[in-house]
Amino acid sequence: MNLLDLAIGIEFKVHQWPPIHVTIPRPDGFRVTEEIDGKPCTLWRGSERGRYAVYLLKKRGMEHNAVMTRLASLLGERPGYLGIKDANAVTEQLIYVSRKALDFHAEESFSIEFVGYTSTKLNHTGNIFSINLVTEDREEIGERINAIRKEGVLPAFVGYQRFGTRRPITHLVGKAITQRDWCKGVDFILGYPFIWENENIRIFRTQYMEGKVKGELLKKIPSQERNIYLELMKTQDCLSALRKSQVKLSFYVEAYQSYLFNRILSRKLRYSTVYETDQIVVPTDPKQCDAECMEVFEEEGIQRGSFHIEELGISLRPVKRSAFMSVRNLYFDGNYVTFSLERGMYATVVLSEILNTDPKEFT
Repeated sequence: MNLLDLAIGIEFKVHQWPPIHVTIPRPDGFRVTEEIDGKPCTLWRGSERGRYAVYLLKKRGMEHNAVMTRLASLLGERPGYLGIKDANAVTEQLIYVSRKALDFHAEESFSIEFVGYTSTKLNHTGNIFSINLVTEDREEIGERINAIRKEGVLPAFVGYQRFGTRRPITHLVGKAITQRDWCKGVDFILGYPFIWENENIRIFRTQYMEGKVKGELLKKIPSQERNIYLELMKTQDCLSALRKSQVKLSFYVEAYQSYLFNRILSRKLRYSTVYETDQIVVPTDPKQCDAECMEVFEEEGIQRGSFHIEELGISLRPVKRSAFMSVRNLYFDGNYVTFSLERGMYATVVLSEILNTDPKEFT
């Protein structure tokens, strides 16, 4: 197991294959197409009238919130969507608004095309992936893919993006919040530099940990972190500083629940029998735990009420997620690996099982 897997709670691999090193030329080498009713969203066509106007959105190398903000100005309202797609990729998905504003619009990094109306909820059944694996080990990849295709399923771990592939701290912030250790939560957000971060941000984090941030650096760090830091300097109150976060604080606690899911599933796969149809539950009350869940909760120090945080207005529900994901239509042509996953499942987990290498190579 590599260190990043262990850091996010993935402690089990189905196959103990040697690492295969690859390059994925992003964004063009990582393509994601939303699936509607089991078919590519590019084939969906709506009715001549209906409650919602539906558009096909194609984007390239553009972050979700950035494109949604731009679309809000074009369409007169912020669009609804079925899922958040990878920023460093070429993606296709459906969005919808309450009224039609235009037929087609294109800019450098995205385009939208009106494809009809609907009055019913769009049935998002998953995502189709096509990923270019640049490597000398094509034959070995083909053999591994044949093995996975025969099995048909892989463990449904929550993938690296949920925790941060370049700086996997979201669940650590969440754990600190469940422990009501506000200052530790602030420290994880502001401090602990990672080597592959921007140099200015690394310098800021180092100076923060040393207690001597220079003012000019504040202009070069993300605004959500800058606001937290300024509030901390103003009030010396970590709880007040957390409340200045532009990232919803429940996001961090939900990431911690995802980490717990990965740990519980790993433990079940290692020491128990897990069936394809099983569901893994991460409860909010230790009394509702099974054996493996109780072991993880005791190791993590989780108590009744850990996920009901009145100070921040957070009250989370238990997490219930399939133990396995079906890997459909898996194929490798020597350059591109293609497959389909149900919604909520992570392509990077499939790549990790195939390649068994440093996740930074393929995330």
